[in-house]
Amino acid sequence: MVKAPKPKVPRGPNAERRAATRAKIMEAAVRCLAEFGYAATSTPLVARLAKVSRGSLLHQFPTKVDLILGVADYASRARGAAVRENLGPYPDGPDRFLHGVDAVWASLQEPAAIALMEITIATRSDPELAARYPLFADDLDAALHRSRRRMAINLGVPERTAEIDVLAHLTRAALHGLAMESVFIGRPTSDALKVVALLKDMRQRLVDELQSSEK
Repeated sequence: MVKAPKPKVPRGPNAERRAATRAKIMEAAVRCLAEFGYAATSTPLVARLAKVSRGSLLHQFPTKVDLILGVADYASRARGAAVRENLGPYPDGPDRFLHGVDAVWASLQEPAAIALMEITIATRSDPELAARYPLFADDLDAALHRSRRRMAINLGVPERTAEIDVLAHLTRAALHGLAMESVFIGRPTSDALKVVALLKDMRQRLVDELQSSEK
């Protein structure tokens, strides 16, 4: 499992201990959500899995929703790190754009992605989470829009950012839906791979159009 980059923390033994405790809590919470689901995830269970005292957990996350929102941010960063790792061999440009579909699909098989799915679904049944989750979702959407603009710039067509943004949004939505079918319904991933291939074909057609227009 690819883990999220560790945030920089102030130097000193107390800060280091706090960061180490937080990392253990995050990893345990991701595991708990991915294996047992949102309803079964609780601060006592996460503390037990993380092998920290419940008091240490509550010091950083006073409520379950505080913990869950921390996990959402952590899991989102872990997913981003997984995508970047999978795209490492490809330089900016058409190849990276095409293989982005494979990279996103691979990242959705990670426990962090499954945990994030559980959190997203839980906003329908947890009023406090529903009230606070949109701020995280809005920040994530803004980051995705910036990423898609960079994608258009790297392809040499900043004037077509809106078109690439829509295609990237379609890719993300389709792959998330496929991942949910695989995780929650048990649909074979072989069916999903046909959709992955179609999404890559759509991107290839756009790349071919861009390259032909340059000639």
